[in-house]
Amino acid sequence: MERKFLSDLGLEKEAIDQILNQHGAELEALKTQTKAQLKTREAEIETLRTSLAEATGRVAELSRVDAEALQRQLEEERAGRIKDRQEWSLKAALTETGCKDPEYVIFKLGASAEFADDGSLKDKDALMERCRQEFAAMFEPDLSAGTGSAGNFARSRREATERETLEKMAADASLPLAQRVMAKEKLFNLKEEA
Repeated sequence: MERKFLSDLGLEKEAIDQILNQHGAELEALKTQTKAQLKTREAEIETLRTSLAEATGRVAELSRVDAEALQRQLEEERAGRIKDRQEWSLKAALTETGCKDPEYVIFKLGASAEFADDGSLKDKDALMERCRQEFAAMFEPDLSAGTGSAGNFARSRREATERETLEKMAADASLPLAQRVMAKEKLFNLKEEA
């Protein structure tokens, strides 16, 4: 707004000065408000640029990931877990059957043992019987089926009963130390005689 425009309208000098002062003050307020809004918008734009740069970087990282390699790695891990489950099932069955060295028998069996999809043994009893026959030295002898003579049966039963008693005595913390040590010595001598 110009002074000449206002004077051409027939306004007095004092009124023109007041109008121009008010107009100037309003313009300054608008400039200040606009500058503040511009600074806010510039800060928002800078934040968005930074976010965009980070997102672009992440997209670039993800595009370098080999999804097929990750899928292969996942499949290998699953296969390894199944193999571990199978080995555990076989080892547990051998140990339960009285095998002295399950790892050796597992090694000798190779891939001949058959497993279900969940990793459990198929036809466990037949496999354990086959292992007992092929690797007899790896299993504890079956004392329940003696020679049939009364002397043989009584002796093995006596040893088992005496061994159980000595094991209980050796493990019983309420007994005096000397008694527990003596029980352990007798156990040791029983093992050497056998």
